[in-house]
Amino acid sequence: MNRLFNRNRMLIILFGIIVLILLIGFSMTDRNSVTKAEQFTGDLTAGSQVVIDAPVGFIGGIINKISASFSAVEENEKLHAQLEMLPQMQADLEGLEAENEELRETLDVSSRRSYESVDARVISRSPDQWMDNFTIDKGESDGIKEGMAVMTTKGLVGTVVRVNGNSSYVEMLTASSTGNNLSVQVTHEDETAYGNIRRFDDERNLLVVENIKNRSGLERGDEVFTSGLVGSLPEGLIIGKIVEVENDEYGLSQNAYVQLNSNMDDIDLVHVIKRNPESMEE
Repeated sequence: MNRLFNRNRMLIILFGIIVLILLIGFSMTDRNSVTKAEQFTGDLTAGSQVVIDAPVGFIGGIINKISASFSAVEENEKLHAQLEMLPQMQADLEGLEAENEELRETLDVSSRRSYESVDARVISRSPDQWMDNFTIDKGESDGIKEGMAVMTTKGLVGTVVRVNGNSSYVEMLTASSTGNNLSVQVTHEDETAYGNIRRFDDERNLLVVENIKNRSGLERGDEVFTSGLVGSLPEGLIIGKIVEVENDEYGLSQNAYVQLNSNMDDIDLVHVIKRNPESMEE
């Protein structure tokens, strides 16, 4: 019985293989029409593809939207950061414009100054009068005269008070008993105030400018220059910056405390400013 069952099963399998081969051969022949079985199989495949593509497309759309959202968030953050920088960019622009205007004014002022400089070196400086005076290696033979300004590349340091043939004696702005009484000017918001250097405050290490008119509006950071109104000093030589302004003891004028630009403790190479006599006559 079992042997008969096995033989029948083998015949069925063999018949199925023969039918499958015939169907494959039939489907590979050139035909203008398709069978019902092929139509059913094609429709089933297409339907399955639609069923599969629908959720895949839906999920892909969600992923694309999420990606676009992240891109939009990142772009918004960049735009927000740029907006936050606008005040700083505006401040930088205004600063550059002010600096350019200042440079133009400086160049214009410089063109009206008539002076030349003589390079000199400090050859003598007494330890016990270190902040009072020093001697340079240029004198009368080099055209140096009393009252001429002496400065470093940073700013004014003193004036020539005695001239020899090949050397000169310079009194510093920090001298304990200065007799220079230099006239200076300070420009604040297009307004110029004038004053005089009277003394150096040893305790605070600041230069004191007196006789400034009240309500001048001077502030910390305003730069102080020579005025060119008195003596042999030309206009516009930088001295330092204001660190404090106060009324004098009588309340009639103001005093300004000035931080010198030059390092008065370390002076080696200097420039003696020779003002054109014609500019002094004007």
